[in-house]
Amino acid sequence: MTRADDVVEQALEAPSERPSMIDLGILEELTGFYLRAAYEACYNDFATVLGPDKLKPGSFALMSLIFENPGITQVELARGSGRDKSSVAIALRQLEDSGLIRRVRLEGDRRSYASYLTSAGETLYQRMIAKARTHIERVDAIVGPERKAILLTILKDIVDGLQAD
Repeated sequence: MTRADDVVEQALEAPSERPSMIDLGILEELTGFYLRAAYEACYNDFATVLGPDKLKPGSFALMSLIFENPGITQVELARGSGRDKSSVAIALRQLEDSGLIRRVRLEGDRRSYASYLTSAGETLYQRMIAKARTHIERVDAIVGPERKAILLTILKDIVDGLQAD
């Protein structure tokens, strides 16, 4: 009998005696597993805090970069957000179709566009900034200022170290 057969047989014999804790096995050692779980928790909290101003965190990140860097190009947005150019292109199209940004073709390079927030985009962004601060405060209360600095340094090291490969 295989281990899988033993596990199935035990589960069928005593379903009420199953442990309440799930054995994570090798997942317990995978940094990415916990990064993903933390991301999901933060994503859900951020979405809850945003309420009716729902906008995907990735779109919020792009709007933040556009607000802080008016005229930023798609290539620069991809680099700044850590996303691939094709997913940035899709998100920019959605933001443009929603009237939140406008893109202007660059004179020197007819293939490139500079991105700007529209007045509607800036209004939404300003509302979202206040709500984002609430989310930041909630996460900071869990992590604490000293650990946050360490956590951000470690996360940046992971990004830089794995992108170098």
